[in-house]
Amino acid sequence: MELEPLFTYGLPFLTAFAVGLLGRTRRIGFWGGVFFSILLTPLGGFLVALVSGAKPIEDEQAPKPLPAGSSEKKRRWFRR
Repeated sequence: MELEPLFTYGLPFLTAFAVGLLGRTRRIGFWGGVFFSILLTPLGGFLVALVSGAKPIEDEQAPKPLPAGSSEKKRRWFRR
């Protein structure tokens, strides 16, 4: 069994997927990481994902603002 197809097609796919997983926790996102890995090679995508910075942490406890014309009753319905 030859391993050349694995290294030719499988390894680049897996590294692009791994950079996408890294990008998931960064501002670039999963698909941005995969896109730049394909466009700039996995090493370039990895560097872009690292430079993009971490995602801002959203506070789950803070109430989100209501759209104009909404009431507290609608807010309770959306929390379900």
